[in-house]
Amino acid sequence: MSERRPPDISELVGDDVAETELAELRRVDGILRSVPAPPELPDRLATPNHEERRSPRLWTPRRSLAAVALAAAVAAVFFGLGASTTGGEEFDERYAVAMSGTFEAPAASAVVRLGEPDDDGNRPIRLEATGLEPLPEGGYYVLWLEKDGEYAGTCGTFAVGGGEAEAEWTVSYDFTEYDAWVVSARVPGDEPADAPRILEAEISF
Repeated sequence: MSERRPPDISELVGDDVAETELAELRRVDGILRSVPAPPELPDRLATPNHEERRSPRLWTPRRSLAAVALAAAVAAVFFGLGASTTGGEEFDERYAVAMSGTFEAPAASAVVRLGEPDDDGNRPIRLEATGLEPLPEGGYYVLWLEKDGEYAGTCGTFAVGGGEAEAEWTVSYDFTEYDAWVVSARVPGDEPADAPRILEAEISF
């Protein structure tokens, strides 16, 4: 089988090209044909390797877990600071308990914080609540101490603005004599005993 002859320049450009231009084209074509063919492309380069070209993963599972742990630690630090300083005021907290919402207000929650008692047994108490609904005009919330399922001692009253509330009082109760903390909602016309339980938490020292 005879070797295939490459086409002449005139066959590629046509007959309307001047002879001088054809001569120059033939010269350049000869130079290009004299250049050796490039070496064969290696297989590893001929076949794209997408794994090698893929950028490294920034968020590996280990790094993601580390980031979550760091965020939790930072949140815990700031929560601890908030427990001792609220609104820029120092509170010497010695005891704290979380209150959960009842079926009357399942989205509500609160924290009761107790400070150090003074020489007369008076003790500062702070309530920080969220998720509470504003009550009708004349209504208010009450923080109680419960004994044997009944409201037994009143710590103080407070109102709600924007679903959040913060109140502070000084009381002289012996908390070990009671069973639970309770927040109730008082509406004008209702008897205190009928006030619905909104938040509650067991007392444990």
